[in-house]
Amino acid sequence: MQRLATLDEIPPRGVVFSYKEGPFDERGILLRSADGGVRAYKNECRHLPMPLDDREPGELWDEHGRHLVCNSHGALYRPDDGLCVAGPCEGSHLRTLPVVVRDGEVYLETDKLGGFFNV
Repeated sequence: MQRLATLDEIPPRGVVFSYKEGPFDERGILLRSADGGVRAYKNECRHLPMPLDDREPGELWDEHGRHLVCNSHGALYRPDDGLCVAGPCEGSHLRTLPVVVRDGEVYLETDKLGGFFNV
């Protein structure tokens, strides 16, 4: 397991974190939901495998702060479930990452990463 943050350390717009998946260095997005839950997604567009914030302006959120946005393709993803609601990959989901909360600390379950996909 990899410690990511305490619940109090997760800002309203989430936080980007790094992790290893096999030999690869990857980036994830850690979010708190309105109900106090925690979600994590791989920071990668489902249209083409590029980080959502790879291009200018380098933001994860659309101008209204309601959806995660791919700066390259304009795809919009709902933060609560990762569903693409607009753009070239509409209907697909961001890849979820397995996280667990223990005593107010959020951990990435690295032992569950290999082949763990939500499609």
